[in-house]
Amino acid sequence: MPAALRVEDRAGGVRALTLSNPGRKNAIDSTLLQQLDAAVTQASGVRAFLVLGEGDGIFSAGWDLNDLSTYGEGERLPDERLSEVLDRLMHHPAPSVAAIDGPAFGAACELALACDFRVAGARAVLSMPPARLGVVYSLNGLDRFRAKVGDATTRYLFLTGRRVTADEALRRGLVDTVSDAPVAEAERLCTELAGNAPLAVAGLKQGLSLLSHGEVSDAALADYQAVRRRSFNSADAAEGRLSILEKRAPRFRGE
Repeated sequence: MPAALRVEDRAGGVRALTLSNPGRKNAIDSTLLQQLDAAVTQASGVRAFLVLGEGDGIFSAGWDLNDLSTYGEGERLPDERLSEVLDRLMHHPAPSVAAIDGPAFGAACELALACDFRVAGARAVLSMPPARLGVVYSLNGLDRFRAKVGDATTRYLFLTGRRVTADEALRRGLVDTVSDAPVAEAERLCTELAGNAPLAVAGLKQGLSLLSHGEVSDAALADYQAVRRRSFNSADAAEGRLSILEKRAPRFRGE
């Protein structure tokens, strides 16, 4: 069977994205990447993304080497397209959680880093093997790692190509938590995230993204201030206050 992305919309606005490539350890190819792009960009009503691999004990072996070739002057390299799609996931208003229950190599490791949260199982192993494959990675991809885990860990991952176990990944900030049941833990986190006010979550993600890129321009600051003002005046803000006073769970509508 060819590689595919299985998309399942669950209760509460959670969209599960399952990497599926039987016989290839869920390797990512251009077709699966296109499907991932569509699942992220056509996501009206989605409040949280859950990213996982199909099967027991595997996330993804990374980019399918059978899908690579040589590239002439002016041709786009595969990791450039990957970075574009992952940027859209990273900057989507809805937060994302990767459940890493096994190997996450190369493109799959970058996919996990593009998510807002990463829950690893004891079997998780992460690596970035470009140096072992003889290729130079995109600047955008390198910057994604530096922004998340810093320069030292990025250098360690890319220049050595070593495989990092779950506990080491936790120490280095590559994952947020290690769980005996990573998929179930990631599902619980997605449900919790999806239950928060969508406008507030989107605005907070926007603010954190601005801060991660250093100095904030006056235009970006003005735009963020407008987002903040909209949130304070929103129906969700009124619902949040009322739910606390009435001692009940809030019913946010993203308005």
